[in-house]
Amino acid sequence: MTAAVARRAERRLAPARGVLATRVTDLLTGTAELTVAGALPARIAGARRADATLTRIASRAAAATALGDGLTALLSGLTVVAAALVGAQAVVDGRLSGVAMAVVVLTPLAAFEAVLGLPPAVQYRQRVRRSAERVYEVLDAPEPVREPERPRTAPASPFPLVVTGLTARHEGQHRDALAGLDLTLEKGRRIAVVGPSGSGKTTLAQVMLRFLDAGAGTYTLGGTDAYALDGDDVRRLVGLCAQDAHLFDSSVRENLLLARRDATEGDLRDALARARLLNWVDGLPDGLDTLIGEHGARLSGGQRQRLALARALVADFPVLVLDEPAEHLDLPTADALTADLLAATEGRTTLLITHRLAGLEAVDEVIVLADGRAVQRGAYAELAAVNGPLREMVGRETEDGLLVGAVAR
Repeated sequence: MTAAVARRAERRLAPARGVLATRVTDLLTGTAELTVAGALPARIAGARRADATLTRIASRAAAATALGDGLTALLSGLTVVAAALVGAQAVVDGRLSGVAMAVVVLTPLAAFEAVLGLPPAVQYRQRVRRSAERVYEVLDAPEPVREPERPRTAPASPFPLVVTGLTARHEGQHRDALAGLDLTLEKGRRIAVVGPSGSGKTTLAQVMLRFLDAGAGTYTLGGTDAYALDGDDVRRLVGLCAQDAHLFDSSVRENLLLARRDATEGDLRDALARARLLNWVDGLPDGLDTLIGEHGARLSGGQRQRLALARALVADFPVLVLDEPAEHLDLPTADALTADLLAATEGRTTLLITHRLAGLEAVDEVIVLADGRAVQRGAYAELAAVNGPLREMVGRETEDGLLVGAVAR
């Protein structure tokens, strides 16, 4: 009976705990946005409902536990009383001595004490079993990337980095995110990949970082098949500065040292200078040891992206992928950041993924993506001068710039 009750309770308790944890986490991390949107009372009410549901389920489980303990104590008491009555009659009849009667009375107590821990053990077993099922759901999920059984030794240099006929599709999607893409990065070369949202730009970054397996085509680093290398070895050669790079609730220094623990003070300051953050850091009360808050909460959007860039520069990756570094910023800030990024990566092998065109005159080649395919490629000035997708993007950005200017006035 205890096992049946525990099984049913734990089947409902584990999901209820997960729902409450999710509601509370969302409430705490999104308080500001919820307050501004006027949705805070509704979210608080949702968290209270989840808490009430968990309390109700836990109360039923506790009642079942109490019932099991009470029945065990009742059976134990009744057995002892019955043994005492039988023993007393046997003593009166002369069939049992007084000492033997004591043994008869104490034997049920000892027997019940031996099995007293079984009901809680059954409950804990059901709890652990349910928790294990949730863990196995994660462990048994298909791996997004296949690692080689016997990885090859990584090349000393990733150059040339060559992508040929690359095709990739995300799990659950019905069309390719990339289709037949070719790309070559020589040492010191900078390429910009532009296109509208959903054109496959970020998918290209995921494939190059080995976060996603390609469905077809080849990807080589220094002549070595990237899929024959350990994923960590690939990411030591090809680094990423993402649009949503995570900043830790620590100091500026600690966030930079994540990239390279043996970096010197000079290395950190040089990276900050190239990211145009050094003057700001020097003006802080504690300099490099200033705390930046959770997710960089004490920084502006532009400062967060510049700090993420500085961290990538400290890592000194041979190939640096910049994935939409100016996303979520206003246009003037985005364009200024892009210009600084291009200045900071001068002479460094870089793949810039962006939907903005400002400053792209500085790169060696521009590849325009649409529906996962390269529809145009070449120098920025050449592409902007002829009819085609890039020229249309230039026209749209020019109109956007005029609209921004009109609003500013």
